[in-house]
Amino acid sequence: MSEVVHKGGQFIIQEDSQKGKEATYLALFARHKIGIKWAEDNGITTKKSCECPDFIFEVPDRPTIGLEIVNFICDNDKNKATMRLERAAKKVVGYFKQKGIPLSLVIDVYDPRENSIKWKDLVDAYNNPGFDRINASVEELKDSFISALESEGIKDFGVTKKWVDLNGQTFIVCASRMHEPNTSYHVNNMGVCIDDPFDELQETIDSKNMKFESYKKNCDECDLLVVVDNVFVHFSEKLQKHEFKSVFRNVYLLDVSFDCKVTKLKLSEIC
Repeated sequence: MSEVVHKGGQFIIQEDSQKGKEATYLALFARHKIGIKWAEDNGITTKKSCECPDFIFEVPDRPTIGLEIVNFICDNDKNKATMRLERAAKKVVGYFKQKGIPLSLVIDVYDPRENSIKWKDLVDAYNNPGFDRINASVEELKDSFISALESEGIKDFGVTKKWVDLNGQTFIVCASRMHEPNTSYHVNNMGVCIDDPFDELQETIDSKNMKFESYKKNCDECDLLVVVDNVFVHFSEKLQKHEFKSVFRNVYLLDVSFDCKVTKLKLSEIC
């Protein structure tokens, strides 16, 4: 199953699998000037998928280059709530795909503060936008959304909009076939970004440092691509000066939250 995703400021058709996501991240990295230079410096012309690391690039008469890809997730309540809804949305889209309906799904959570007559509610909505909790499991969300959409049926043209009440929360579910024959799903949420979470980024790098020797069994040199793919994290210009510890030859940060940014991280060796 293929789906339409919005990454790095553009719509991309990708295969609905982990390898599909990795291929999208690699393509975005390879189109950036830093990624282009990386490919030129290493003489890269072809690639093949692998499990350990994610991609291997073989070049005649030159070292084999490996590239491992990891998502950076900085835990906060809004992230967790959004990810739970995204998992439910993916299941809903998969359910209708099996029925021959290539669904495009958008989910909002109704915020009663925005329509309140109380000034404190309006101020709170302004200062703390979006939602940071979901009071239902992924399966409960999936079943409720499917039931609501099937009660009316998916239109061949236009948008089917349903209001779903579940465990004290109200969800606004909009479904269409706008990307047919591909699918898509999106959860609308807003919130304050976490600025420069360097410690958390180092922890992500460390998680791959521990597996470095297993990657080196399949390649001569190995680089790491860390992907930021959520809107609740922001890295400033301080990122270029901060020193991270890694056993990888190079570590790159690919930020596709809004547009496509690539930063080559400054590294120090692990003693």
